[in-house]
Amino acid sequence: MSTETSKFLIPEDVLQEAIILLMAKHADFGDVYVEQASFNSVKSDDRKINTVTTLEKGVGLRAVKNGKTFYAYTDSYQPEEILKTARFVADAADSDSSGDMNIDFTRNMAKPYPISPDPFSIPVEEKVALVQRLSDRAWSADPRVTQIMQFYREIVRDVSLITSAGAVINHTLGLTEIIASAYMKDKDGNLQSGYDGRAAYAGQEFYVGENSFDTIVDKSISMTANLLEAVDSPRGTFPVVFAPGRSGVLFHESCGHGMEADLVFKGSNFKDQIGKQTAAKGVTLIDDGTIPQMPGSYAYDDEGTPAQRTVLVNDGIQENYLSDLVWSQKMGVPSTGSGRRQSFKHMPIPRMRNTFIDNGDVDPADIIAETKKGIYVTGAGGGQVDVITGNFMMGVSEGFLIEEGKITSPIKGATLSGMGIDAMKTIDMIGNDLEIVAGAGRCGKGQTAPVGFGMPTTRVRGILVGGAGEAWDDMEVQS
Repeated sequence: MSTETSKFLIPEDVLQEAIILLMAKHADFGDVYVEQASFNSVKSDDRKINTVTTLEKGVGLRAVKNGKTFYAYTDSYQPEEILKTARFVADAADSDSSGDMNIDFTRNMAKPYPISPDPFSIPVEEKVALVQRLSDRAWSADPRVTQIMQFYREIVRDVSLITSAGAVINHTLGLTEIIASAYMKDKDGNLQSGYDGRAAYAGQEFYVGENSFDTIVDKSISMTANLLEAVDSPRGTFPVVFAPGRSGVLFHESCGHGMEADLVFKGSNFKDQIGKQTAAKGVTLIDDGTIPQMPGSYAYDDEGTPAQRTVLVNDGIQENYLSDLVWSQKMGVPSTGSGRRQSFKHMPIPRMRNTFIDNGDVDPADIIAETKKGIYVTGAGGGQVDVITGNFMMGVSEGFLIEEGKITSPIKGATLSGMGIDAMKTIDMIGNDLEIVAGAGRCGKGQTAPVGFGMPTTRVRGILVGGAGEAWDDMEVQS
């Protein structure tokens, strides 16, 4: 594989014939998605290092008819298998009519997202040495460390896509990711864990400064150490200030999924909200697939639609949903270039890309100073949302008390819950320090996809906080 713009993985005439077969019985839309992927990983767990290389290739074929999707894939590149699968899908979508298709195939030049340096040019011994050094750094950082895990992976995906709309695309996506986890125990047997990670469509040149490998490892240690010193989170409904950057995952979970067109169509709490207020005035929520190196970025989505910047909420008013070709047709709106798939084994569905609250105009220090009592969330953990009702619950992986306008003790065990629209409507202060994070891990929705998220320092006036600490009276803590 190459990190330059890919050549066809399968002869173009075979792909064109497959499209013609898919459309021969008058489907509304068809596409052929060819993928060849390499997954190279180095993992250190409890001082043991393992390397794994996995190769995967195949072809996904789709026909869409009357709003229904018919999909099949094969892991063979043999023309007869591809054409056989195309006939199978066409038969499944048969509308009892047939005829010749005249498709004008137009070549699109797709910008590659290469890894630099090319991972295939770096000896595996160098990658093992990198992970070994990071592991040693973590083990020596604090005598309370009991277990360390470092996971480094490079993914190179060459993709060829051809559609019945005439799109012909070849591109390469190269993702580098790292996750660092630490476990520490104090003298009383209290065990805590912390983590940090990044994923970017870039190579090792991305991992400098605040994104450096050392910084990521150090953050996993400092987070874990803070949790050992933490007090139980207070409980009640009171102000929560979200730090810039990775706290934005809260709004990804609580609101973003409810704005994906397939879930809107099925009745999410954001259904029929275009033109209506779904957030406080001053709140602008954006999903952007064009930010260089971010894990939710690409030149074209997995249906051949160019990536774009989509304003979902503008100054508190709902403007858009996230849609692919299928669901945009059902809803009568243009595609936002949000059709994404995990691999050739999956059909594309509407997905978030890099989702964030845009900058406000408040000095972040003033937001803290004007909060008499509350908590400061610097990291949101795993969560879940019921997109129909909008109810969500989210863990806090790292947070601190705010007392008399100052950040004080670290907290543990905090959870946040409520309704996404209510949380958005009770935002009352937005900082001017927007950070968008190249987050590691995956967003799950039946299939997984890498995403970015972010926000500036932001205060929600009142959100339900769960914890094992003291109960705070709502009126007492208002600033």
